[in-house]
Amino acid sequence: MCWARQIAALVLFTSLAVACNQVAASPSPGIEANISAPTYTRYPTYTPHPTYTPYPTYTLPSLSADVESLVWPNGPRDDVVSWIDAADFVGTEMIVEGTVVRSYKSGEAVFLNFSEDYQGTFSVVIFSEDWEKFPQPPETLFYGRQVRVQGPLEEYQGAPEIVVRDPWQIEVALTLGQEEACDCGTPVVIQAVVTATPLVSDEATLTSEPVEPIAAATEPTPAIEVVNWKDAAAFAGQTVIVEGRVVDTHNSGKVVFLNFDEDYRNTFTVVIFPEAWPLFSLPPEEMYRGQLVRVSGQVKMYQGAPEIIVETPDAIRILE
Repeated sequence: MCWARQIAALVLFTSLAVACNQVAASPSPGIEANISAPTYTRYPTYTPHPTYTPYPTYTLPSLSADVESLVWPNGPRDDVVSWIDAADFVGTEMIVEGTVVRSYKSGEAVFLNFSEDYQGTFSVVIFSEDWEKFPQPPETLFYGRQVRVQGPLEEYQGAPEIVVRDPWQIEVALTLGQEEACDCGTPVVIQAVVTATPLVSDEATLTSEPVEPIAAATEPTPAIEVVNWKDAAAFAGQTVIVEGRVVDTHNSGKVVFLNFDEDYRNTFTVVIFPEAWPLFSLPPEEMYRGQLVRVSGQVKMYQGAPEIIVETPDAIRILE
């Protein structure tokens, strides 16, 4: 009997254990809905940096072939004014740009002009004590060249000018591929031609400085042709001696004119600038009025009329 009771108790215990396990493994439907595993949320989608948009390409304005071929050694500048506008900046330090179309050398200074109508327009002045600072004579070095001139703009007798004391003040435009050496061609430099026999009245203008003797020429110097003042226009660009009588003179304060005809605007005249006036023993407008003279020099055309610019008394010889 005891053995049967033990077996029955063992079977009952085993049944209860299996039932408990089944209850523990099978939760109620309500509980199962509440304990479902949470949904996995991924990191937010990565948004790359915005697409790079390059800056727009800058297109230079179209320039002429002549301008595009020029190179300024010191680079482009935004403080440059044209020689035409120089008068608007008198009293200020400026850089003036233009082409030297005329050069004039007196005994005291070289003048670089930017217009054939040089009276009243911008000019560059280089005094004689500074000539040796330049590798070549300034009147030929800069003739025909496009330049930029830096310095204080001053007014002299109503016209703007810059006085150049050092070569660095003048910058010459180069052409692409061109060497820096000046190739100015044959300059039109306005200078007086000294006659063989100086006037007695000119002795007062001689200086005490020693003068080196002139070497003897290997060939005789060709004679300069003497022409009548009425024919002077036919010899434009040539060095001749023009003969005629001064019928009228005029001193404008900026220049002295010796006229050979009442119609002075269309006929030959002699021009003497203020720099040369002190070299004459008398005011030129008085000294030559009514005189028969011969004038040596290069004939130039100015506003359709021929003229010779005289810078020393030796260029004019009184015949009677």
